[in-house]
Amino acid sequence: MLPRFVLLLSYTGLIPFLIGPAWMTLAPASVPPWLDHVWVAYVAMIAAFMAGTFWGFAMPASEGPAGQIGIVIATVLMLATWGASTLPLRGALIGLALVFALQLLADFWRERTLGEVEGYFRLRAILTVGACVSIAWRWMLGG
Repeated sequence: MLPRFVLLLSYTGLIPFLIGPAWMTLAPASVPPWLDHVWVAYVAMIAAFMAGTFWGFAMPASEGPAGQIGIVIATVLMLATWGASTLPLRGALIGLALVFALQLLADFWRERTLGEVEGYFRLRAILTVGACVSIAWRWMLGG
């Protein structure tokens, strides 16, 4: 089971995902011009952080082929995050949602290949849904 502190920080990390779309929905007249830039930067930072955690899981097994594949997957996910974050808003939204979905697939592979961490995949799945719902919400707002 994951420590309560880890769960608290993980779920708290979803709050900024929700702030941008919520602000645009609840008070559109007060949205500052920089909001999308800051919001996409946060989403990309979290996606890159999650790619880094994947790297961390793969590192202990890096002597073998599965660990090396894990490190390559982590690197590709980080580069995909960076690439998505350089796109115009609509492209960035699609790209970042795709990165989060690919990260969940990668974690599915990792759990079966490199070993299971009790409760981690469930947490990742919930957080990925939250992130993708927030990205879809922002997409539906246009721009």
